[in-house]
Amino acid sequence: MKHAFVFLTLFASQLSWGDEPKLGWGHESEASAVISSGNADNQTYSLSQKTQYLWPNDAIKTNARYLLGKSAGEETARNWAVGGRYERALTQSISSYLGYQLDSNTFANLDYRHTVDIGGKYSFLKEAPHVLFSELGYRLTRENQLNPNQLLTSHFIRLYTEWAAQWTSTFSTKLYAEYLPNVTRGEDWQLNSEVSANVMLNEVFSLKTGYLFLYRNTPAGIGKKQLDTLFNTALVAKF
Repeated sequence: MKHAFVFLTLFASQLSWGDEPKLGWGHESEASAVISSGNADNQTYSLSQKTQYLWPNDAIKTNARYLLGKSAGEETARNWAVGGRYERALTQSISSYLGYQLDSNTFANLDYRHTVDIGGKYSFLKEAPHVLFSELGYRLTRENQLNPNQLLTSHFIRLYTEWAAQWTSTFSTKLYAEYLPNVTRGEDWQLNSEVSANVMLNEVFSLKTGYLFLYRNTPAGIGKKQLDTLFNTALVAKF
């Protein structure tokens, strides 16, 4: 006999980044779990938290996430990340940013990785129904790989574009793409992307579906795959 219990929930409060932003604190929290028992004994849990503070021309953003997967009592996935970012508006369309992140993914052969970002952001469209911006910057990473054990330092150029669209009063989509050519080792370039859709059920709840695509041309470790993907469906609560 097999039974499965699936629980997906997200608690969020949104902060507008338009021409009239909501100043002060903003928070977004997410928790999800997928639990299956019987013929298949699997559990996957994930948590994430985003907190930010806005001034008229400045913003500080922090984020943290954690994911754990088990199958028949054995870990099959575990990764986490914590980071922060400072943004400064220079004009109505141009801003600069400085960010730092520490992350780990043992199943991708990464014990830990330090990432520092610095660059500029240009907003093409800032008001609904379409928001479109691009970022150009420099990224420095220092990662400790597990097998074989080695410490690698890499320098990247970072190109990032994000487009969000509000198609109707209840349906919206978001798409981003990030390309990271490696200046230190040309073959170790990366490409990341995510597409998501959100359908509002009422004033508080909505259903969100997303597909995350992470590609590294030279994986961090012998026998590791170049591509990681994550498909997620969540019940979202915004207040």
